[in-house]
Amino acid sequence: MKKSSLAICIFLSLLFASANNLKAQYTEEEIVKKGYTTDGIINILIDYLPKGWNFKEENSNFIFQRNDSIWELTENTLNVPIEKKDEKNKRIISNGKKTVSKIVIRYEDKWNFLKIQEATLLNQNTYNEIRLLPEKYNITALKDSKLSSKSHIVYTPKTESDKKRISDYNIEKEKLKGKIIKLPEMSSQKYSLFIEIKSGCNDEAHLVYPDEASVELYSILSFLREVCGK
Repeated sequence: MKKSSLAICIFLSLLFASANNLKAQYTEEEIVKKGYTTDGIINILIDYLPKGWNFKEENSNFIFQRNDSIWELTENTLNVPIEKKDEKNKRIISNGKKTVSKIVIRYEDKWNFLKIQEATLLNQNTYNEIRLLPEKYNITALKDSKLSSKSHIVYTPKTESDKKRISDYNIEKEKLKGKIIKLPEMSSQKYSLFIEIKSGCNDEAHLVYPDEASVELYSILSFLREVCGK
């Protein structure tokens, strides 16, 4: 049997078992009040959580949080000095802050295909308007090649008129960015899911201690993406 077929069989088995275990996990009142209890995929995710993690639903958010505290140091990890693991951990504890590892996922009633297509089209139109703004405000020639990158273009004014046009450009750009519709990143049986917060893990701007917390967080995210489709 191919790996993909085996994975599907395992997933369906878990989904069936989750559905059968609903009555054991929740009272009838909870099933009525909390719609997510009848979502087999969400129940699988709850059952999958590593030891020491908990789940709660609050204000249309699914919150996965580690019980034990961690230390988190804000730092550009792309330029981290070469150091031994013990030295790095001591530095994180000494200079970092005590916090928790958690994932916050906002949920909405599941988007249908038409809603996703409409939002995608609106976003494409907005991105196109943003792309044309430098030409609209006649600032294309003011691009600063030394300060600009692929993801962030910097315009440097030479006159007061340039400053005004760049300011107007930035104001309209922010307004247009505010119109961009956030699309679902994943979906369960009943919900569209949006990752709002991912904190307490190693990334390009943070180091955490202990490492296990970060590994566990990313394993939850990986499992989320594995069992949830668009």
